[in-house]
Amino acid sequence: MVRSMIAGVAGLRAHQSKMDVIGNNIANVNTWGFKSYSYNFKDSMYTNSINSSGGSVLAGASGGRNASQVGYGSQLSSISNVFETGAPSPSSREMDCMIDGTGFFLVGGMVNGSFNNVADSGLYLSRVGIFSVDENGYLVDDQRSYVYGYAVQEGTGTPEQPATAASKKYAEVPINLTFGDATRPTKPTKIDINGIAVDLSGNVQSESDIQEAVQEWIKYVSNTNNQDTTANPQPNPLVPETYAKVKIDFNNIDSRTANATGGYDWTVSLTVTSVNTGVNSMQDVDGIGTLSATSEDTPGTTWQPGVPAVYSDQLSTIQIPTDPVTGLPYELTSYRITENGTVTGVDKQNRAIVLGKVALVAVENPNGLEKTNGYYYTIGENAGAVTHEEAGAQPIGIIKGSYLEMANVDLANEFSNIITTQRGFQANSKIITVTDEMLQELVNMKR
Repeated sequence: MVRSMIAGVAGLRAHQSKMDVIGNNIANVNTWGFKSYSYNFKDSMYTNSINSSGGSVLAGASGGRNASQVGYGSQLSSISNVFETGAPSPSSREMDCMIDGTGFFLVGGMVNGSFNNVADSGLYLSRVGIFSVDENGYLVDDQRSYVYGYAVQEGTGTPEQPATAASKKYAEVPINLTFGDATRPTKPTKIDINGIAVDLSGNVQSESDIQEAVQEWIKYVSNTNNQDTTANPQPNPLVPETYAKVKIDFNNIDSRTANATGGYDWTVSLTVTSVNTGVNSMQDVDGIGTLSATSEDTPGTTWQPGVPAVYSDQLSTIQIPTDPVTGLPYELTSYRITENGTVTGVDKQNRAIVLGKVALVAVENPNGLEKTNGYYYTIGENAGAVTHEEAGAQPIGIIKGSYLEMANVDLANEFSNIITTQRGFQANSKIITVTDEMLQELVNMKR
């Protein structure tokens, strides 16, 4: 009778362990990329009440006999992951992504240089693609781990360089104000910059007024109707035709100083940009003359074609590349991830900049992976061959941008498992109770 109690206790432990697994599955029903677990029983050890024996066909001999065995309950056989792809859940983040297939992302701490051996890299595998770009321009996940893939080879992946116009930024451009006429004897009536005088529509008494005056001058000289295109230039206020080749922008007031008349002498900052592009466009800027001695030149450039990206065949971190023109990382405003794992950003000139390609890892035996904190897996000894590949091939799968993988927990199945597990637990506890009553009867017999 003690054996039945041992079997009941073993059954209680096994069913409690199964309930632990079910509870963990249900607790993670909304965990991105979670893979549910299945609990498997096996019967425990046995003792032979009667051993088996073989039969004999000789005269007077007996036939064979089967063994008679008594078991000691149930115990854990295995707890297995169900690596079935979860349903896609739309995300508003462009850098969120999921794997529609059997592959894994490769993430972890910084590994200097490139490598091919995933198993010995010390990195983790993940099914959750909550990615972003950190302050150093590296692609990382929300656990601050670097995301590994195929970097763009140096000298490739550069976008086209559009032709640019030459410009010159002038500082401390002097302004001459003309005072006095029959209607406004003490008020400024004209503004003169670079020898071109323009009538003012209002008074100049403050910094905002001088800004408006400068804007009036810019509007006047930019109007082609006021530009002299004849062979014999007319008197002022006609503007030299060289002004038709440039665009002038007001930047800011540089300074103001009191003068002998009780007013102020103003200087401003202006930017003159050619309306043409290319290396010769500086001639247009120089054609209007020198507005001041203090200037900063930006030469024009010609159009340069882009170079298609060529990817490394080894793994490394993925980082925003350097602009060969400025020598600084590109300033990107948005990102996207394509089905083959290509990470592309868009810069301020609306050009597509390739950062690299996210790699996927194929595992021969996914159940050989070992779960760690969060949603990471480590590569166990029974995982088999572990290789890296580009997304797109089956069965490793594709990468779906702006989606996250939901947990593959089947709530209906889990709730039915709760019922059967609870009934199994109750039945095993009943075995212990009945066995206890039988032992009590045995004790009472002695009395």
